[in-house]
Amino acid sequence: MRVLALDVTGTPRRWINFDKAITYYAKGSVVWSLGDVVARYHGGYQRDANQSILETPSIIAVKGPGFDVKKHGRVGLSNTTLFGRDRFVCAYCGKQHTTGSNLSRDHIVPRSRGGMDNWMNVVTSCKSCNAKKANKTLKEAKMELLYVPYVPNHFEDLILRGRNIVKDQMEYLIAGVPKHSRIILN
Repeated sequence: MRVLALDVTGTPRRWINFDKAITYYAKGSVVWSLGDVVARYHGGYQRDANQSILETPSIIAVKGPGFDVKKHGRVGLSNTTLFGRDRFVCAYCGKQHTTGSNLSRDHIVPRSRGGMDNWMNVVTSCKSCNAKKANKTLKEAKMELLYVPYVPNHFEDLILRGRNIVKDQMEYLIAGVPKHSRIILN
């Protein structure tokens, strides 16, 4: 599990480890926080025999310049984030998979035909559908998309990249996810 680091306006920056979160607390850089305590560090003993303790909740807002989502929040395309965006469902046959081992990235307009490797031209495909489509267009392969591709936003990206997201972090991130997102479970 990790801590969700925000800027002072509440815009998520990135996932950080417990050590980094505690360091922000030790430096006095945490402006506000939310959620349950997820890590507690014990320090040395003071003259009054009390031990110092630093804690961090699951969400912290850190001092510094605001996070420019347009500049730094570009969502990187990887098979992991693609399969997550598409909920491990083949865009052609509709079969849901539990892992990515039988899935691949399919280019709607094949790269050999000038198609780009970007969010709007790729979908999750099972390996058999991808082999069937090969380097053909949808029309040539006589195949149709069951869903349309879209570019995930910064909040979705953090969900797709997060592992073991706790409830308060998920609630915070889901609030920034657009209604059309396939990440939101109905």
